[in-house]
Amino acid sequence: MAKLIIGIVIGALVVYLVMNSSEDAQTSANLSESPEYVANKAVAEAMFQAVMDEDMEAWAATVSDTVKYTSPLYAPGTATGVGTKEDWMKDTQRLVDNFDDFSIEQAVYLPGLDGQTAVPNGSVRVYVHWNATHSSGVKVDPWFYYTFDKFEGGKITTYGAFGDAGGVMNNVAAASAGE
Repeated sequence: MAKLIIGIVIGALVVYLVMNSSEDAQTSANLSESPEYVANKAVAEAMFQAVMDEDMEAWAATVSDTVKYTSPLYAPGTATGVGTKEDWMKDTQRLVDNFDDFSIEQAVYLPGLDGQTAVPNGSVRVYVHWNATHSSGVKVDPWFYYTFDKFEGGKITTYGAFGDAGGVMNNVAAASAGE
């Protein structure tokens, strides 16, 4: 009787493995090789490079005129918290005006998944460890998390930034005041 039960379990396992070994299935090894993800990641990298180069024209070339932007700062642009390209440009210009020597110490890029189906959707997620020097001489090195949810025509159309922007500003203020 025990041999029969073991035989049924092994048989069921073999059938399960054969039925679920589709070559079309995405694996963690090939998610980041998707052509859509690779192209979108290149746009995100170009946007970050434009910030480091303090090149607002190159930055603007990576961003759609109809972008939906979520800032790490409290209540940007509108009461809903979703800003426009102009809002994002003002925030980025403020960074460029007040900080120098932008560099990325580490960036971890991840392919995004659809929130309902968990199917890769070409979106880009990235954790970035920044280094920069405030105009007062204070060095900062915050981590931020960015979501590039949608792209159209090689431009970012939906973007979110999450991090302790207030903490960075408080650190600069305290260090500038000699605290």
